[in-house]
Parts: sequence; C-alpha cells; structure tokens
Amino acid sequence: MEVAQRDSGARSEQPDLAFETAFNRSPVRMLCCDREYIIRHINEAFLRHESFLREETLGRSVAQVFGEAFFRSRKAALDVTLAGQPQSMLEWGTRRASRGRLLRIRQEPVLAPDGDVTGVVLMIEDTTALHDLASRVSMHDEVFRQSSECMAVIGCNFRYLWSNPANAASWGLTHEEIIGRDLVSVIGEKHFAELAQEKLSACFAGETLQYEYEHIAPDGKRIFYEVRLQPFREDDGKIKGAVVSKRDVTRATMMARQLRRQASEDFLTGLANRYALEEELRARLKKCLAKGEDDWTCMPALILVDLDDFKAVNDLGGHSAGDALLKQVAGLLRAAAGERACVARVGGDEFALVLSVSGRAEAIAIGNRIVSMIDMAGFNWEGTYYAVGASVGIAMLDKDMTRPLTPTVFDVINWADKACLVAKEKGGARVSFYHPDDSEMVARLEDAGNLRVVQKALQEDSFQLFTMPVMPIDGRSLPSREVLLRIVGEDGAVLSPASFIASAERHGMMSRVDRWVVTTVLRRLRRYRERVRFSVNLSGQSVGDPRFKAFLLDALDAEGVGIDRLSFEITETAAVRSMETAQSLIKALRARGCGIILDDFGSGLSSFGYLRQFQVDMLKIDGAIIGEIVEDQVQQTIVAGIVAVAEAMNVSVIAEYVDSEEAMMILQRLGVHFVQGYHIGKPEIWEEAPGG
Repeated sequence: MEVAQRDSGARSEQPDLAFETAFNRSPVRMLCCDREYIIRHINEAFLRHESFLREETLGRSVAQVFGEAFFRSRKAALDVTLAGQPQSMLEWGTRRASRGRLLRIRQEPVLAPDGDVTGVVLMIEDTTALHDLASRVSMHDEVFRQSSECMAVIGCNFRYLWSNPANAASWGLTHEEIIGRDLVSVIGEKHFAELAQEKLSACFAGETLQYEYEHIAPDGKRIFYEVRLQPFREDDGKIKGAVVSKRDVTRATMMARQLRRQASEDFLTGLANRYALEEELRARLKKCLAKGEDDWTCMPALILVDLDDFKAVNDLGGHSAGDALLKQVAGLLRAAAGERACVARVGGDEFALVLSVSGRAEAIAIGNRIVSMIDMAGFNWEGTYYAVGASVGIAMLDKDMTRPLTPTVFDVINWADKACLVAKEKGGARVSFYHPDDSEMVARLEDAGNLRVVQKALQEDSFQLFTMPVMPIDGRSLPSREVLLRIVGEDGAVLSPASFIASAERHGMMSRVDRWVVTTVLRRLRRYRERVRFSVNLSGQSVGDPRFKAFLLDALDAEGVGIDRLSFEITETAAVRSMETAQSLIKALRARGCGIILDDFGSGLSSFGYLRQFQVDMLKIDGAIIGEIVEDQVQQTIVAGIVAVAEAMNVSVIAEYVDSEEAMMILQRLGVHFVQGYHIGKPEIWEEAPGG
C-alpha cells in the first residue's frame, strides 16, 4: 500500500489510495499476514484496539506482535486458510483488550494470479451486542429478522419456506413477496443451473457447504457473497430443506484482489513483476514438460531485454526521465509481443517476456522486432533526444533442451541472461540465442544429482557439521572455529561443498539449508562449555531474503544466552549484491552481540570502496590472494594494504588457505591477526554432545 502511494502514475495511484482508505477506515479489525505468518498490512482499527504503533507490527511475525499463546490458538485456523479454505467462527476474546467479548473471526485467503494462496486476511468483529440481544429475546425468529445477514430456509422442492427481510431485500423483494416463491424465479435460471441447484442438492443429501459467488444486485451493483448451507431437519431428523445464510464479503474480496494485484505488478510500468513472470514461466514450463515426445509444435520462450543506454538517460535527464523511458519501453514491448505474452519488468532497466513460439526463427524474429522498435523510437525528454538501444537474450525450451534434463525456472532465466550478456558484449542493439554446449549438459546432469542429495539431506536431517580452527597469531585472543557444512553424496563420498551449495543456490534452496545450520548450531552451543567462538557462513541467497532475516533474529532472540560467541560470515559479493538488506541484517546481528566477518574480501575490484558501507568486525582475505604469498611480492603488498585499511577502521584480519609455517610467518610480519588453513588444522567432524 505504501508503495502504491509513492507511485506517481495516475492510473495506479487512485485504486491503491482507495484501497488503503477503505482498509484503514473500516471499523472491522483487519490484518494481512503472509505464508510465514509475517504481518504485511494492519488497519487503524486493529492498531487502536491493541494500542500498537504501526512500526511495531509490520514485518514482524504474529507471534512476536500478539504473543505465542495467541499465535498457537490461531495457527491451526490460519493453516486451514493458507490451504485455501475461508474460515468464519465465533469465539470469546482472551486478550486483555477483548476479554469477555464475543468475537466473530473471519479469515480469507489471498490468492496469486495462478490461484496459489500467498497469505491470509484476518478480520475480527465484536459481536457481543448481538449475542446479548439474542439472550434477551425469546423468539428465534426475532433474532433472524433483525440480523443484517441474509438468511432463508429453502425446501427440498426449491421453494422459499422462510426468509428474513435482509435476504428478501438482496433480491429486490419484500419478506412477504419471497415466501413460497420458486427459487428459479428469484435468482434466475442461469444462477440456478450453474451453481445453486448442485449445491442445494448436496445439502438436501446431508452435506454442509460453504462457498462464494458474485451477485449483480437489482441496481447493477456487483456484490460478493459468502454462502453457508446447512441441512434443515424435522424433529424426527428427516431433512426438510436447507438453511441458507449469506454474508456480503465484497470489501474483503476486493481487498484480497488488490493485495494479489500488488503482489504481482510493477507499479511504475503496470507490467508484471519478477514474481509474476517466474510464476508464468513455471506454469508454461510445467505444461511443456508434460508434453508427449512428438508434441513440439508450440514451445515456451523467455526473451530478456536489457536497455543499453539507460544509465545515460538517468544521469543526464534525472530519475524522472529514466522513469518515463521505462514506461515508454513497457508500451513498446506490449505492442511487440501482443496479448499472448506475459511482459514483465524484472530489474532496474531489465524487462522480460514469456510467450509460446513455433520455433527458433519466430523467437528471434520477435527479438529483432523489439530491438528495432526501441531503436526507432529513441527517447525525447524536455527537448533533448536520446538514442536508446537494447540487448536481447533468448532461451527457448525445445525437445533438445528438455531431454534428458529437467530445466527449472532459474535455469531458463540463467540461460536467457547468458545470451543477453553475449549480445551486450558484441556491442548491444542485437539479439543472441542461447545454445548449451556438451560441457554444460554434463554440468546440468551433475547439478541434478547434487540437488537430489540436498533435498534428501533436508528431508532426513542428514547434513554433517565440521569445524575448522582459526588461530590468533598473537596467542592472546579467544580461539575460534569456522562451522563447515558437509554432505554424503549418492555414491557414499563426501561432496565438495562448492558443488552442492551452488546447486542449492541455483534452485532456491540455500535459505532452507542455512536455516538447518543455524538451528543445529544454536542447539549444540547450549551444551558447549569451552571458551571458543564459532563462525557460521550465510549464503548470498539468505542475506538477501527478508524472511530468513526474520527467522534468524527470532532464533537468536529465543536462544538469548551464548549468542555473543557467534559470528556470521557474509561474502563480499553477497553483501554488495543485496546491500540494503545486508546492511540491515548486519546492524541487527551486531545489536545482539554477534560478530560479523566479511568473507572473500579482495575478490572484487571495488572491495575498498564498499568496505565503509558495512559495519564489520573482521575481514577474511580471499584465499586466492594468500595462495602464493610466499613467492609473490604483489600478493604481500595487497595483504599489507588490506591490513592497513583494516587497522584504520579498527577491524581484525583473517588469512585463510595458510598451508605452511613460512606463509604464517610472512602473514604475521604483515600484521594479520588470525590465520586458518591446513597448516593450522584440518576440518574435523563436530560430534554432538549427548542429549544435544
């Protein structure tokens, strides 16, 4: 919602503003959480009732905000809704602000464009007054008559036996006019044949049902109803009809649709965002892989478009000019691809199209059309003309690309990205088509095997932890050990960490692996009594994942004691790639007493330029710099420079890959504080203490 408010596009600002206004002004307490139970939206009624500040709730888990007891009481119902089933229930309030109040609690699933549930909208209404009224009134009919819910009893002959005024009014009738009428004459033949007849017949057979449908009121207004059907039984138990209750859920439905749109749309251009593109590609990939051996008349293709001259426009014309260019390109891509494609903005100046083509020639023709249209259009801004070009990379899934491999969404994106880089390296303003070579096919088969091993290890909790000593050269500092992850492959051999970690990252599984490591390390630290620090590596995927950050901080907060013995190693590349997220994570970890080690330092050309952006405790020099330090004077000079900068920033330096006494002596002379390598000690399996 906040993003929508900041968007300057008039077309998207008004719906977002209307949505936020309706959400916040609703007297019903409302919040929206995602699949990880993280609160993403909460309205003013909820904040006011609980005396919360908005910044105390957004981005935090339900358990953190409302307490573990409340979360445990709601988790089962939340999980049902996350499985796609709306929930509605009456409960007595247990929290201080609602104790003794009767609450109607409703939960609606938030659906992505492909139907996947991405979250839950939770609505709480205080119905104590209605309950008190019911207890004072002796006739149930009076309660029904005064209810704002639409209620009726329909006989097994599909005629109205009874209706309250609210239900009659929803069909443009009075209470007297609807009693005894045939259902078809009230709701229409189409609604009866397509929905009501089947649902009511099931209810007459003894089922209780709940569903939603869209209704066009007599005044033309669209209304969404939640309908509940229960068998209406005689005293002898025989079913005489169905008790029908329906609630107007238009507001909640529209809000859910708005949230779904926000989750899948780029607000600047109105195109799909990266998430929506990946979902579309995933669906087309699944359909493609389900084809028969000879059914290859229509194949999915991913076309990646990278603007060649965007930086010049942005620098010379300003961000407003850059935004205008992105909107112009979005329109050109829509025109080039037509209705059959999913067109998305996937990065700052990167776009992508997913569409089905008859073959390579058609895909390349579309790519050339895109290059030509962008080139011919150019860009005019405040009287200045800018030449604009585009590099286009194409990956297409034909029979050769899917047999014998099973490509993932990330594979296809990687292939198109490689092709796009080739187009850019050749001067831009051209199309490049991706072709795998034999070595890559072999690598993909190895990758598939590694992935199976990682999945099995996650399922069976069969990873192994090793530790490797890190020695202080001065002998006075606290010794430490780096925690290393190992896994046994399908052939019984211990896999190279680089191979299975690369496979896990490529398939989006590394955050799950890191969660296992963090959980296991914290459990073992409870029983570890020696005065030793431990360092844990975090993958680039986890560093850039806000959900992993929430998990890690929650785990550390729950542990409390001993976490000051922990350091976390983050590679320089990961920190730079996800700079804002990395800075936020580092700040939160240091606030909890954990140390931060910037790993592989010096591997990038801009290492020193980025160093001031991160508050770290140690630098671990990239092993490639240390490898030949005994013979290489240049490497010694580089290390001396790193040490000098580190000392100016009050940061310690670790050198890894130390394999000889001579290398260690040189590093000591250069001012390095800690050393690690086979000369110091090899990795050893970390045996868990009994009961640990």
